Amino acid sequence: MTLLDQTPRGTDRFVYVSADDPAAQPLLRELEQEYDARYGEFFGEKASAEIRRYPASAFSPDEGGAFVLLLRDGVAIAGGAYKRFDEHTAELKRIWTSSSHRRQGLARRVVKELEEEAVRRGYTRAYLTTGPRQPEAKHLYFQTGYTPLFDTALDPEEVIVHGFAKSLDGAPLDVVGITAAHDASLGLRRSSSGREERAPRIETTSDGLDTAAGGLLDQRSSVKVVPTRHWWRWVLSAFVAFVVLQFAWSLVTNKQYEWNVFAEYFFSQSVLNSLGVTLGLTVVSVIGGFVLGAVLANFRLSKSPLLSGAAYVYIWFFRSVPLLVQILVWYNLGYLYPTLGLGTPFTTDFWLVEFSTTTLITAFAAATIGLTLHQAAYFAEIIRGGILSVDQGQLEASAALGLPRRVRFFRIILPQAARAILPNFFNEVIGLVKGTSVVFVVALPELFYTVQVIYNRNQRVIPMLLVAVVWYAIITTVLSIIQFYVERHYARGAHRELPPTPVQRATGWVKQQWARLGDETADDPLAAEKNRRHDIVLGSGS
Repeated sequence: MTLLDQTPRGTDRFVYVSADDPAAQPLLRELEQEYDARYGEFFGEKASAEIRRYPASAFSPDEGGAFVLLLRDGVAIAGGAYKRFDEHTAELKRIWTSSSHRRQGLARRVVKELEEEAVRRGYTRAYLTTGPRQPEAKHLYFQTGYTPLFDTALDPEEVIVHGFAKSLDGAPLDVVGITAAHDASLGLRRSSSGREERAPRIETTSDGLDTAAGGLLDQRSSVKVVPTRHWWRWVLSAFVAFVVLQFAWSLVTNKQYEWNVFAEYFFSQSVLNSLGVTLGLTVVSVIGGFVLGAVLANFRLSKSPLLSGAAYVYIWFFRSVPLLVQILVWYNLGYLYPTLGLGTPFTTDFWLVEFSTTTLITAFAAATIGLTLHQAAYFAEIIRGGILSVDQGQLEASAALGLPRRVRFFRIILPQAARAILPNFFNEVIGLVKGTSVVFVVALPELFYTVQVIYNRNQRVIPMLLVAVVWYAIITTVLSIIQFYVERHYARGAHRELPPTPVQRATGWVKQQWARLGDETADDPLAAEKNRRHDIVLGSGS
């Protein structure tokens, strides 16, 4: 009988297990993935190596540790551990909540349980560290009464190790001693002058909390950190800057650009009208192509061989025929079918309604039909790929809950698939904006065709082409901004913190530079600690 077989159903229960118990592995795998997603190989190795840094025995009761799981209906939904830091202190590690059970206060319950267990084992203090990119972990420890061992006014992305401590028996907390032990655990020691020096890494200390002096919060001399010189990066940057400046200089000094002609026609009525045609073609084709593509994608995923086969043939055909050819065929459809209508099937007896093909399919209609059918084939594969990117377990879990198929698709599968669909979707939309230029073959006055007509009259080829280039660049820029915010919206289901906006990035960079300038002018005692990125030690996550 396994651990899960012994757990009562329909209850939440804390169970102490070995760190390598199979029930704990799903949580640890999630924690590894989270570390790798946030840090990558920021430390010279995969960040998930932190999970495997300590053997399972370090969290065993025989070694003064503990590993606890919170089970609900027999499934581990949260967990955490501590190991012996010294004879009085337990160091908390591996605090984690399953991604499907967030925002229920489970991490706080795990921390409280670990503290109570540590007290039962005779510990009087708790200590932990966490990394610089885990604000939700720091928020958890602030909420649960932990004292920070770092300057909270500093940029959290710059401070390397965020240490926390808490008294478990109500006695005053020896912050100075704990910060000294915190230094020792990172491999720091002090010279007779009070300056920091690198020492061999120390995992534990027997009496550092009681006898050591100094720490991160006491006044100390700063260490001058010499940054790594990246000479080739500077050389390449200088070369790129030279090329950019040279090109900018030529834009100003080369009279052949004829910027006066560019300014004359940029907002001319004919150009603005053609811009409206370009945008109209794009909007109609995107909406029609996306709707038809969504239908085709579902056909491709259908278990019906007829629907799946028909969708496959459609996608194969319209991806095989060039767009220019498709538009010409639709524009000249009257040669094949002089009339179109509704009537008796498999005959030309259109007794219900009948149209002249050349009247029905104008240049705009031919361009719209060609672009829509062409894009539908590509949108179908983009949407199908996004749906397939969603873990099959999501569909199985929603089906097990008895949710209707419509709810499963629109409320569970599609929002998750959107993260994979959106980048490719916007890429196709931007490509379609420029792809509308091919409709010049049917003399439709879109942007590129109108620019051609004008420069054929006035022979100002370059400035007129620049008019088209700049308008296309403006449209692409607007679409890229929309893409960023739409992707940011759908990132809420995958990231605890939304990616910063360009404005937030810019203001953050300015603040960072200002803080660094302040470090240099004010002889900040934490400057060395802030820049020692290669010594980051990952702690627990909430």
